[in-house]
Amino acid sequence: MSTPAHPADWLDPLAQLDAGGVLPVEDFLTFRVNQLSAAFERQWTRFMREQAGVSLSEWRILAMLKDGSSTFARLVDGTGVNRALLHRSARALEALNLVTITDTPGDARSTTLTLTGAGKKLLAKVLPLALERQRHLLGVLSPDERQTLYRVIGKLRDAALDWDTAR
Repeated sequence: MSTPAHPADWLDPLAQLDAGGVLPVEDFLTFRVNQLSAAFERQWTRFMREQAGVSLSEWRILAMLKDGSSTFARLVDGTGVNRALLHRSARALEALNLVTITDTPGDARSTTLTLTGAGKKLLAKVLPLALERQRHLLGVLSPDERQTLYRVIGKLRDAALDWDTAR
């Protein structure tokens, strides 16, 4: 089933399921969100490689360190990137002299990441472009649609977490 051109043409997938209908996989919420996420990631990954020479996960670390140092564990929680990939990305950034990785004082099992001068310079170059992209993407929505979108994303995130704990 192809995606309708206009939202008014979309059926309510939950009502369709409740009525005993079959929901095509391309109408699964997770399928649609993944398509959107994949499109965003492909675009931003290419852009970051061209503009900054870093991967998407490396960019996420740099962006999370914008306001100061962070422990590795907080970065895992904040970025949503799995630990192994985040570890490799952090080491790659360290090799590029964009971050330092040090033991966290008072916790021998924890490490802290901090932007270097070069990391701050790169972030200062790329962050305005990231904000421009956000402005472009959000600009196609009305203020009410933007508020609704963020509210809905929060509800879906909470529902996903609830599903995990209920199983």
